[in-house]
Amino acid sequence: MSPAEARSFDVPFIEHDVPSVPPTGARRKSSSSADGRSIRRRISRACDQCNQLRTKCDGQHPCLHCVEFSLQCDYVRERKKRGKASKRELAEQAADEALAAAPTEEDTNQNDIQDSELVDEDDHSVDNRHGQVGQFEDPTFDLATNGLSNFLVGTDGTQQDSSVSTLHLSHASPSSHMSPLIPPPRNAPISQAWYPLSSTSEPGLPGFSFPDLAMNALPLSSPSGVRYPVLNEVLPQLLTFMPQSLPGDLLETYFSRNIYCLAPLLRKSSILSTFRPRTCLASLLYSLLLSAAHTSDHPHMTSSPSARLDIIHRLRDLCVSSLRPLLHSAVPGTLDDVMAYVHLGTVTSASEFKGSSLRWWNAAWTLARELKLNIEHPDLDGEVREEMRRTWWLLFIVDRHLGLCYNRPLAILDAQCMRLYHPLTTDEEWASDAVITPAELIPDAATKLGVSYAVTGNGIFGFFLPIMAILGGIVELHHLEQHPTMRLGTTSNELRGHLSTCLDVYERSLNVHNDNGGVWQFYAAHLEHVLKILLAGYCDPLDLLLASDSLLATTEFIACTTHALRAADAVGRILTLDPELTFMPFFFGVYLLHGSFVWLMLVDKLESDVAEEVRDACETVVRAHEVCIVTLNTEYQRNFRRVMRGALVGMRKGIEGIEREEGRRRRREIVGLYRWCAGGSGLAV
Repeated sequence: MSPAEARSFDVPFIEHDVPSVPPTGARRKSSSSADGRSIRRRISRACDQCNQLRTKCDGQHPCLHCVEFSLQCDYVRERKKRGKASKRELAEQAADEALAAAPTEEDTNQNDIQDSELVDEDDHSVDNRHGQVGQFEDPTFDLATNGLSNFLVGTDGTQQDSSVSTLHLSHASPSSHMSPLIPPPRNAPISQAWYPLSSTSEPGLPGFSFPDLAMNALPLSSPSGVRYPVLNEVLPQLLTFMPQSLPGDLLETYFSRNIYCLAPLLRKSSILSTFRPRTCLASLLYSLLLSAAHTSDHPHMTSSPSARLDIIHRLRDLCVSSLRPLLHSAVPGTLDDVMAYVHLGTVTSASEFKGSSLRWWNAAWTLARELKLNIEHPDLDGEVREEMRRTWWLLFIVDRHLGLCYNRPLAILDAQCMRLYHPLTTDEEWASDAVITPAELIPDAATKLGVSYAVTGNGIFGFFLPIMAILGGIVELHHLEQHPTMRLGTTSNELRGHLSTCLDVYERSLNVHNDNGGVWQFYAAHLEHVLKILLAGYCDPLDLLLASDSLLATTEFIACTTHALRAADAVGRILTLDPELTFMPFFFGVYLLHGSFVWLMLVDKLESDVAEEVRDACETVVRAHEVCIVTLNTEYQRNFRRVMRGALVGMRKGIEGIEREEGRRRRREIVGLYRWCAGGSGLAV
């Protein structure tokens, strides 16, 4: 790990580096003294753009900085005087405010006429406006007291961060320069019951309010050379450290070839629209660009060895600094904030700082519950509801996945999900510009309500969501069996029987969805067999290596070996169809690892007596680990690949005596870092 890589996960610190020499043109001539030295003059006032960016301004109109970066140069902000205002000034200000607050009868009549015209015009508009979700007033955590560094820095992923679980997560008010929480849908007709002109609360939805329809009524204008107007708000900050073509390219990368995008939460057609894009918070936009910056092949990203890391570091700083819920406890959170936490958690989970990612995921889970993303809101627009469904179910998936990764309890319960539909659009439909049918008008929507164990499609919500629901039960059973005071007795076998039935339901539904050998089917088959190994209780590698040789002859372990063989066969087919393992690299590694522990045990105990099919299976899983390291390099995969490769080499050479025992000791030492026993932290080393 280089210092430059580690720097991207330090406590956020925002820097704005502005070139001191313009890329084109010449600087204005500076005044000189009699002896030829330049005279540094202090300007009385900076322009609005330089004041916002905290950059040096020459006080001209337009100033040199705005000319260089094609920014609009204005001096319209209010002039403020230092010190306390005099009594006369305060009295005059109060009188002016009182006069302005008392409209004349003519003004009142004119305003009534304008409001009536506005309502009539909007009744015929085809442009909906999304509502702003969730005003919550439960301040439970103050980062000014507890410290931002305590929230961001740390590597112990064994326990949930209590400060984060009670963090008051919030969002800028609609009057701020940030965009509202939920974007304007572009395809559905307006319903005055859903989107009133004034910001009012809907009956039955306490805390839900809706912005003025007059906002964003006209197409957005873009600066010259900017492909996507959605970036207009954050462009001035981005152009201080990246070329003008890069933000648009990163946005395209996010929706096309981004392995850090776990599931499509946002509609591509809404974000990339050049006429009326979805309104987004700055934090969400920065998180989208941060996610894409890890995989972008833009020439600027490879222009120098540190270019990509520098861009990632700057984008992460901007994203964290603009997360209003993280910094200001008095403003409520929004759906955009949840998505930003998801992106931050994803890029951190894929790094060497896996334990630190739980800070972001805990924030996302907490805010999602506060915003009630786990229930249907019929009065909201169809696109908004689908965004909420996709966000909640992705958090459900990640919760189960990280429960296995870090040997931690679940944060989202099945009971909290029974009032929410699964995503009602396929990934292809979601990527298109088609109108979304409300759940109430879909005949079989009731079958997609709550937790389900059956495969419904080839996307992450079609085949991966059901298997994660089963994994949640296995994780809960695992923790119950390791409880220091509770004893399950025969209940343990009953729960195993129920979970085994759920896996049978999954297997039958997978066979029904025959996709003529699609790669997703082999991923699903591999997951099914790995979960059957986990259900048998073989999840801790050190316990397997230290187990008695008599375990190899038990019926349970023989059945477990059969599932490991079938899982290895699925891995071989996956490598044929997806040689770089790019289909789901974020999730695949840990299931590949757990499916390999059985092979490590057999090679460690049997040495030269291993059957040929076992050797082939071991070679297959080692090759898969090597591909995973190239696609998404993480330490646990490097360590296990080294341990497994060393065991295979020792088996082929027939190493005996002291050298053999030394190899076994090294294997136990390395796999002992990753424990799934009581008190173990899994991959969070």
